[in-house]
Amino acid sequence: MSVSALLSIGQRALTANYAALQATGNNIANAATPGYSRQTVQLETAGSQSTGSGFFGKGVNVATVTRAHDEFLTREAATTQSVAAADATRYSQLMQLEKVFGLGESGLGYAAGQLFSSFVDVASQPQDASARQVVLGRTDDLVTRFRGAAEQIDAQQAGVKQEVKVAVTAVNDLTRQIADLNQRIATAQGSGHTPNELLDQRDTAIAELGKRIQVTTIAASDGSVGVYAGGGQQLVLGTTVNKLVAMTDPFDPSRVGVGIEANGRVRELGEGMLAGGSLAGFLRFQNHDLADARNLLGRMAAALADGLNQQQALGLDLRQPAGAGAPLLAIGAARVLPASTNSAAGTGVVLSVVQTD
Repeated sequence: MSVSALLSIGQRALTANYAALQATGNNIANAATPGYSRQTVQLETAGSQSTGSGFFGKGVNVATVTRAHDEFLTREAATTQSVAAADATRYSQLMQLEKVFGLGESGLGYAAGQLFSSFVDVASQPQDASARQVVLGRTDDLVTRFRGAAEQIDAQQAGVKQEVKVAVTAVNDLTRQIADLNQRIATAQGSGHTPNELLDQRDTAIAELGKRIQVTTIAASDGSVGVYAGGGQQLVLGTTVNKLVAMTDPFDPSRVGVGIEANGRVRELGEGMLAGGSLAGFLRFQNHDLADARNLLGRMAAALADGLNQQQALGLDLRQPAGAGAPLLAIGAARVLPASTNSAAGTGVVLSVVQTD
């Protein structure tokens, strides 16, 4: 073996180990960088040269730089994160809703108890005008608290609607970012080496997307990935993006839904099709928890008003001659809500609702 061949082996060895040290230094520098994957230099033999005395090796070459990445673990972590985001969002909203039905002197139960107690004084001293005024005052206080609770529920519904719109905008921004990274990765793959930083950026974007809507990914041969919502709806395919749209409920303008725009048409995604993420949490809260709270508050008010008016009718007022007590409370009549998608030019049967019980 000539001296030049020996020097060449040494040069290759120095170059290879310099590359390994460079990767190690880069790992240390990015130890606290979110989304960064540890990189490792892969070495390979430089081959050998045939001589009359046999085959002599030529040293070592740098094959490529790989990143520490497990597709299965990344996918499972993203799914778990999506479920956790949905639960955390719903929990946060439930904590706010709990304040509507406060305990102690600020609650509805306390105001109702005070009203019932005031009737005891009226029953003991029917001719006492001040006792009757106390009843009226506490009745007004109870009504005010019911209205305040309803307004708080309406305000929380408006907040949910706004949060859904913000989340939809964030999803669309992230899907466009993923599509752009798909294009850059597919172009870089032509060099024969994996663009580790771009792959890390795409994984980070997909993880951020998963916080808002649960997604699954399918890798393509060119290095790009297809991204699909939990229900199988296509969000990203290569460089093509289908946008999400915040849709107003056709029967209730205060409520919101989520749809996907594809081929010029918008199709609503049901709550179950979102599976996880903050969007799913907001919609579950709106469609179940907030709706139940609103209905229960209304039923409580209706039952209280009906029972109080019936008892009031059994008593006598101060007229001469005395008559049955007039109703103290009234509730709104049942309404028919038309869909906003109805044709204004349509004619036909006009629907109405009659409340019998």
